[in-house]
Amino acid sequence: MRIIFEEHQYELSDVHDVLYDITRLQDVDKMVSVSYVGYFYNPRLNDCVFILPKVLLYDRKKNDPESTPKEYLLIGDQRIDPKFIINPEGQEKYLKEADRKFIYEFSIWIYRAICVYKKQNPSSRAIYYKQLMQEGRGKKHQANTLLDIILSLIRFNRDNQNFFLFTIKNIHSGINKINWTRTIATSKAIIQEDNPIYLDPVNKKRKINFDEELFIIFFSILRHLNDTYGFRIPINCNYELLTKGIFKQYLEKGLGKKRLLSIKYKYFSDKALQLWNLCFAFFELGHKLSINTDQKEYLLAKNFNIVFEAIIDELIGDSRNKIPQGLKDQDDGKRVDHMYLDVALTAEEENQNQVYYIGDSKYYKMGHQLGRESIYKQYTYAKNVIQWNINLFLDDNDIDEAEKSERDIDRLNFKEVRLRSSEKDSITEGYNIIPNFFISAFVGNERKYNEGENIKIHTVKKGGEEVPSTHISYQFENRLFDRDTLILSHYDVNFLYVIYLYAREKAGEKTWWKEKVRKIFRDEIRRVLAEKFHFYAMTKKYGVAETNDDFLKANFKLVNGKIFQPFNNPNYYSLALNKTSSDNVEVRKKLEEHFDIVECSLGENPVEKLQAYPEEGTFNGSMDDYVLIGNYHDLEQKQFILDNKIYYARLELREGRFLNLGYEAMVAKYLLLYKNGEENELYRLEGNGPRIMTNAQLKNEVVTDPKDVKNYICYPLQKKTPEKNVDLSKFTAVQGGIYFRTLREIINGNGE
Repeated sequence: MRIIFEEHQYELSDVHDVLYDITRLQDVDKMVSVSYVGYFYNPRLNDCVFILPKVLLYDRKKNDPESTPKEYLLIGDQRIDPKFIINPEGQEKYLKEADRKFIYEFSIWIYRAICVYKKQNPSSRAIYYKQLMQEGRGKKHQANTLLDIILSLIRFNRDNQNFFLFTIKNIHSGINKINWTRTIATSKAIIQEDNPIYLDPVNKKRKINFDEELFIIFFSILRHLNDTYGFRIPINCNYELLTKGIFKQYLEKGLGKKRLLSIKYKYFSDKALQLWNLCFAFFELGHKLSINTDQKEYLLAKNFNIVFEAIIDELIGDSRNKIPQGLKDQDDGKRVDHMYLDVALTAEEENQNQVYYIGDSKYYKMGHQLGRESIYKQYTYAKNVIQWNINLFLDDNDIDEAEKSERDIDRLNFKEVRLRSSEKDSITEGYNIIPNFFISAFVGNERKYNEGENIKIHTVKKGGEEVPSTHISYQFENRLFDRDTLILSHYDVNFLYVIYLYAREKAGEKTWWKEKVRKIFRDEIRRVLAEKFHFYAMTKKYGVAETNDDFLKANFKLVNGKIFQPFNNPNYYSLALNKTSSDNVEVRKKLEEHFDIVECSLGENPVEKLQAYPEEGTFNGSMDDYVLIGNYHDLEQKQFILDNKIYYARLELREGRFLNLGYEAMVAKYLLLYKNGEENELYRLEGNGPRIMTNAQLKNEVVTDPKDVKNYICYPLQKKTPEKNVDLSKFTAVQGGIYFRTLREIINGNGE
């Protein structure tokens, strides 16, 4: 097998015969390169030529020795010039057996990936395909690649179904038929009603049939190809095939080759001999196949970057019905490689507040860095997506129903995704974070198809240290929630793994990988942002009279781009402050006048850290909540209760009795404060329950109880102002002290 690398510069003398009829173009330095990936059969050399993807190659770095080739294949610690392994002699010299095995297997996966792409994109001009190689009795050549052997096995199975059926029918014809001559001559009979009955008839004996054994080996090979490489080869066979354990020994310990040699001279038909040759060639790659060399075969991807893009899009992106027109194929002529809807970086729950993730595939050699043009184009993609989303809510109402095109209707189906603040939060004018990412490929030094870590953050060297390759573009440094602030990350995927996953066409495996990768993207971008920003959750302080809207309007310039409302509960806000910004102290100080603020990472639920309460004039309580009904003696005592936001009642009653408190006293959520002849008012209690306080702790100068009353049960109020929109007109208190009713009972007039 000859090995050529995509886009590598070769001297013409090194590849003149190898690339015969494929390319003869030279540059000014008389160097030759090919822009294909795949394989073709070269009749001049009687051998296959495999063109490997450039992603396997490294560029020479500044600190590499001068003897290092400009491009090299890294094998262990060796930097091998690709020209040394073009021919089998060089491969034997420079590549170990494990390295050569990798090349053979890799050729199958590339073949499978290109076949899958061709099947899914039959009209694509990126694939050149011709399959004319036939087994025959003509000139022989050395077929020392696993690829052409497998293709021959598949083709034989496809073209010779009648041969299998005819042979099996002949093998089994007459089996178990009674031989009456031998039965009468050798067996005893019992006479019953003048009829002989033979208890031990003689049947035709079935002998070992070597055709059947060859079929079992052949179909076991096909099953192995299906299981290992994801082929869909039909196996029309009712034989019990070799177990996977035995077949593994056939492959690894040479038992397959030995067994085939032991039955080699049992065959006489041309088809059976041809099948034996194919099976033997599978176990012994150096065996000669009879192939007609007058015709050519090739499967070449002219632009493998298109195939790589399709692979990544299927393993990461969303299907067409989830992405509207105008987003991937944008109106300015640009086309986005990958796009999908997923949980927003700011969202605290799965499937809530989704945003578009925008990606671009970079089919580079390993270690190749991004150019400025690529980064700029990716920012443009994101800006187009933001503007497209804004237009959904600006101009669609002006489109006449009769004039709406299919494209307009398609757009309207995606209104649930809103990148700008929702209608409930129009005051902050914040924008959700729009994640952008690049994906390039790597091949591990051990060349494993499953590295364990098949996706990782791309790193670059800065100051002698490897740091994540993340870019943040902004107009104002301390405005994360701004349409001009764009995040751009870069990831590397295991090239071997994605080829393997795509070629196998296992839907379950691909779905699992897609979910895993999307979570990695979210978590990694959140981690990068956490290194650059402080994140907080905010909710309005208790008892603050000014509304959130009024406060944010008055301080809009100070908080613009720093506040966003991504949560399901509209009483919570997210605050992001750049760690290096000089105005953070001023922003925090101003916001703390109105809000309670706690640290809250992106994606974290703020309810676990803050307890939010409705704005004035709203009520969202349950009718089954318990209400503490308590009276006050005069306006001075009422003012004390409201100023200190605490209602108290003595535990020691007169005549040595104590207040009898039950379950409802522990779980009450409201206080109905009343005085006969005055207006009743409903207040919300804190959620932590009552507490016991002494007279000294209470420090209530208006307490008129005897001095020997030392202990009080106290209920803290959430805020000084009463709950509104609760009709208490039917309630009439006729009892002093404290007692408890449900809110439903009070509203219905059953509070007595």
